[in-house]
Amino acid sequence: MAELPCARRNCVISRLIVSGRRRKYPPAVRFCLRIFLPLLPAVWLCAQEPLNAPAPLVTLPGATVPSDGGQLMAQTAARRAQELGFPSVAAALYREMLEQPGANRAEFTLALVTALMDAGRVEEAAQTLQGFVGLRDAAWRLRAGLIAAQQKRFDDARAAIAGITAEELVAGDRGWLYFLQGVLADAAGDLNRARGFHEQAETVAVSEMARARFILAREQARLRMAPADANLLEEARKNMERLQGRKAGYGFARTYAVMLDSMGRKGDAIAELQRQLLMLPPEERTEADDFRLLLGLIAGADSGAGRNALQNLLAYGHDRSKQRMALQALARVSDREPARAQFQRELELLLGPAEPHPVREDLLLVRAQSALASKNYQLAEDDARKLLAEYPGSQLKGHALGVLTTSAWEQRRYRNAADQAAKAAAELPAGQVRAELGLLVAEAWFRARDYRSAADAYEQVLREMPAGVAPGRVMFQRVQAEIQAGQLDAAQGQLDALGGESAFDPLNRWQAEWNLARALQAGGQTEAAYARVNRLLATGRAETLPPDLRARMAWLQARLSFEAGQPEQTLRLTEALAVGLADVPAELRNEIASSGALLKAEASFALGRTEAALALLKNLREAHPRADATAYSYIVEADHYAGRDQTVDAQRLLTKLADDFPGNTYAPFALYQSALLAERRGQDANLEEANKLIEELVTKYPQSDYVFYARLKQGDLLRKLNQFPQAQQVYETLVNNFGRHQDLVLAQLALAECHNAQSLRDVSHAERAIALFEQLRDRVDAPVDVRVEAGFNLGHLLARRGQPARAEAVWWRDVVSEFLLETDRADQLGAKGRYWMARTLLELGGLYEQQAKLEQAQQAWRLILKTGLPGENLVRQRLARFNPNESKP
Repeated sequence: MAELPCARRNCVISRLIVSGRRRKYPPAVRFCLRIFLPLLPAVWLCAQEPLNAPAPLVTLPGATVPSDGGQLMAQTAARRAQELGFPSVAAALYREMLEQPGANRAEFTLALVTALMDAGRVEEAAQTLQGFVGLRDAAWRLRAGLIAAQQKRFDDARAAIAGITAEELVAGDRGWLYFLQGVLADAAGDLNRARGFHEQAETVAVSEMARARFILAREQARLRMAPADANLLEEARKNMERLQGRKAGYGFARTYAVMLDSMGRKGDAIAELQRQLLMLPPEERTEADDFRLLLGLIAGADSGAGRNALQNLLAYGHDRSKQRMALQALARVSDREPARAQFQRELELLLGPAEPHPVREDLLLVRAQSALASKNYQLAEDDARKLLAEYPGSQLKGHALGVLTTSAWEQRRYRNAADQAAKAAAELPAGQVRAELGLLVAEAWFRARDYRSAADAYEQVLREMPAGVAPGRVMFQRVQAEIQAGQLDAAQGQLDALGGESAFDPLNRWQAEWNLARALQAGGQTEAAYARVNRLLATGRAETLPPDLRARMAWLQARLSFEAGQPEQTLRLTEALAVGLADVPAELRNEIASSGALLKAEASFALGRTEAALALLKNLREAHPRADATAYSYIVEADHYAGRDQTVDAQRLLTKLADDFPGNTYAPFALYQSALLAERRGQDANLEEANKLIEELVTKYPQSDYVFYARLKQGDLLRKLNQFPQAQQVYETLVNNFGRHQDLVLAQLALAECHNAQSLRDVSHAERAIALFEQLRDRVDAPVDVRVEAGFNLGHLLARRGQPARAEAVWWRDVVSEFLLETDRADQLGAKGRYWMARTLLELGGLYEQQAKLEQAQQAWRLILKTGLPGENLVRQRLARFNPNESKP
């Protein structure tokens, strides 16, 4: 159950909440409730569901920490957006990453600074860099130098990068070091050295698009460094007029425009460049490219004149490098709606003609990235696939595969994401990027629930570990993949083998041990789980464990002894817990102490020592008044009273929990359980009380995941009160507002049943009920039990409306044949599904009997006996009417 939000059909907690009954659950189930109920708001959000449900006794639950794969996916998407000319998109992604707990703040802050500089937000970049926390190494100094150069503080820029060598920087930063050295040489008037540095920057670029990015930055830098001298301006004007129409004259015209801009006369500069373009002969295509690029840079891509010049350069230019520069400049101002949509339409015009555009592959990739940012996944994938098909050897192939990977990941098509990331990794030599893609592949397989493939992929990651990723987390995932694959023996072997690795930190080792123990319990192997923990804590072995791991394992040992039905041993182990807490952090020590005290009370209840248990709960509440265990103690005590039908006392305790711990995650659950207890008493007044408690829950905790289940229960209560229109409204609200909830089908089924109940008075309700039942019966993603119940109700409604032939077809073909006679489907039937299957066969037999098809009726009823469905006594009574010998087994 590591992926709690998506394992919904097998999720203990989901089934218990939806069941609508307050009962005394077995110890293991009660413990599951205690551990996971506080985590449901984090675990069931499903926007990007956590990779694993968190373990107890973890200060920062895993559900709140982004997965390594998720972080790498976001980081890769940000890098690609920046390289393709969308720095504002990259900056937004980096800001989101910085807000995540456990983020690599130093790395992401420097990346954010780079994106902000690219977007022209220099002051914001400078403030962000000054807020950097960490070692101010070569990477930090490089960015300080780039900011200083943009602000024309060239001496500060030289001081910032003094002594830095390219080897100190990661590959992606080296080009920017050469670029900055070129800018500083330009500023010093050393044009030959400047040219050499700029050429070095262009040489390290991995693609023509990346090269264009450096050239564009160089041209922008030169604009900022232009002299603002009236005499030089006049000299440039005279030379421009004297050499009008000649090559040298075009150069002076551009120099003149740059000087006008540097002196604050931007309008005059724009007008001069537009005049030159009008006078330029058609054959001077290279000069036209230069004029249009300069006009775009001076006027700005976000102005009419600048955008028009850059669009014309991109559409009609002669120099592919300058066309790519124009493309990047336009992309930078088109990273928000509605400019983004307009940009995509403009690119469509360039991609449409039969004659391929000179930089078509760049256009395809940039539009794919823009569409991806717009969540237009179909367009993004179409363009990426076109690039791969038309340019199989393209330098942009990795980016195109990255677009496909990100698109699949964001749509939760994890199998496809794993496939695309694996293809991208296969294109790369060994190194950091390939290692990162390997981790993405592993996590994508895990999220796709192909745990065997995930285990193999995590094994490869352990051999090629990406920098910046904690090895302990990957080791945990390696074990967890085996657990999820059901290979518990292999998981134990992996855990034992990895346990000796120093990189397998205590926290991740604990979570792996906890999940293995939980999986063994779920498989009916509680004794095996208990035995494993006993072995680990045996004399001589326990001392090899770190203190905090040893303390957590001792708590688990006590917990498992209780769940193994040994409450006396539980009491002894909880007494010993305090001995091993001296060397653990205070927060963990208090959590284990409070949880141990609660466990001791539970064991006392199990032994029938009620007074001792109540005294222990009282002491717990006094010693740890705000602990989670204290809050949960009210649920434990309420459960004790509810098991003895003292529902008033149980309800009082749950209400006290909600009142005294309003901010605790158990509070909404307590209100929900209190409503169930009120319902259990059965009178109309009790049902009204339950309804009020649900309204209190929804009002106080509107963001709680219990709201869905509370509203679902509210609809049931209203139906019991014969308030069907009101119940219908509740169910419709759920269907309309919880479109992606994992248990939405339950609301849809309840809505269909509500329409069905009203169909005797209004034929429109019957038609609506039939439509809903048909949809649920045919939904391949719905639980089998729901589909069988919908099929039964559909057939019953059709039979009641005088359509026996249709009813027979639904019951036999769509329910019995598909979900009982098909062995694979029959194995998926739960208790409710088996009940509705039995009802279906009973009603089908009754229908045949009405039609005098007595042999078929008996065959339908005998199927209940043959398959072990509930209702044996009723079936034998019916069969005895035809053959008295069948009245007994």
